[in-house]
Amino acid sequence: MYSLVSGSARLRLYTYRILGVFFSFVSENGMMKRMEDGALKILFYDMGSYLYQDSLESLRGMGHEVHTVYYHFEDRCNDSFFCTRFREKLKERPYDLIFSINFFPLVAQLANEFSLPYLSWSCDSPLAEELEPYFSYETNYIFLFDRLEVKYYRSRGYSRVFHMPLAVNAERLSALQFPDSYRSHFRADLSFVGSLYPSSLDGIFLPLDDYCKGYLQGAIDAQLLLYGCDLITPMLTDELIQRVNDCYRRLAEVAAKASSENPAASEPTFFGIDRRGLAFALQKQITYAERVGLLTMFGDLCDTRFYSTETYDFPSPVRAMGPVKYHTQMPAVFRYSRLNLCPTLRSIISGIPLRSLDIMACGGALLSNDQPELAEHFTDGEEVILYHTLEEAMEKATYYLEHEDERARIAAKGLKKVRCDFRYEDKLRNMLSMVTPTF
Repeated sequence: MYSLVSGSARLRLYTYRILGVFFSFVSENGMMKRMEDGALKILFYDMGSYLYQDSLESLRGMGHEVHTVYYHFEDRCNDSFFCTRFREKLKERPYDLIFSINFFPLVAQLANEFSLPYLSWSCDSPLAEELEPYFSYETNYIFLFDRLEVKYYRSRGYSRVFHMPLAVNAERLSALQFPDSYRSHFRADLSFVGSLYPSSLDGIFLPLDDYCKGYLQGAIDAQLLLYGCDLITPMLTDELIQRVNDCYRRLAEVAAKASSENPAASEPTFFGIDRRGLAFALQKQITYAERVGLLTMFGDLCDTRFYSTETYDFPSPVRAMGPVKYHTQMPAVFRYSRLNLCPTLRSIISGIPLRSLDIMACGGALLSNDQPELAEHFTDGEEVILYHTLEEAMEKATYYLEHEDERARIAAKGLKKVRCDFRYEDKLRNMLSMVTPTF
């Protein structure tokens, strides 16, 4: 998971890395409510996700008996220590299922070994390619928040992949109390919290011939103008991928020849790229260009704040504020900023990102690109503010900054919508009903 802001969740993840060998198990039986009829015994694995605490409290609030395992993987596909200890944990008591935020291959492997349903709910998109070989276990219930990513995996024969939008704890976030100083410190016309997603595309382009460079640049330029559809992947034909890798191969041959003439040189390694890897690199570049372009435009329009661990020298007066703590400061940014910009990472083709839900749950007005599932669940101009082009983003931002009553009404209706339709309890209940139909 990419950490775009600093905070307790990130600190906890680093703690796991340092203390990984201690492999902490927590079972809070004394704090649990009396089990209701039909309650499930759930083993909840986590390694520091932002959704962990709200998911855990919701499952327990629904009457389930939940035991938790914390562990940070150095290699999520190969860890004998984890496998040994997790097996021991599974033998301690009879569990009904295993649950995790995001999909973990070793958990899936062990769940299959013990014939236990493994329910994973991913807040990242797209999933890493290294996970795909583990998708076929019959014990898997893999839930993704992007409907088109589910369609992609289904087309590849993975029947254990399902669609489930993310959730947000609007009751908790909207009720947060902040120090008096936060209002003046975080007040802004427009804020953006997140990564620009700087791309490694220059390195990928360097060995390519002029045809490949021109073709891929054309794909980037076309996709930059369109939201809600994936132009990139269909344009990356087998022939193009072969040509790209031929360019890399020729470079490797030149390097190999130079190495043979210099005994002190290290053996060159052939670098290749597949369709998904190249698509993600292009989508990151598009995201980067869009976010830099938007922030640059808004910097000339209004008081614009950029919250991130990254730095960037914008040509307009954008204020770089550094990172904010996810649980305690980021909600204040969303609440006290008049508009909250949230351009979707372009590899997320249709789904609603967690950040969009966070903004609305904090009472912020969301300014986002026209994302298919966002437009499906929310009404533009009523609960969210959606744009189809960079120019429209500027026009709408200008309008709502000049019409405060309408902006505030949209923020209030967005909060009401996520409070009703994106509750953890409802999403979890829907997923559990697929694993245990009698639930």
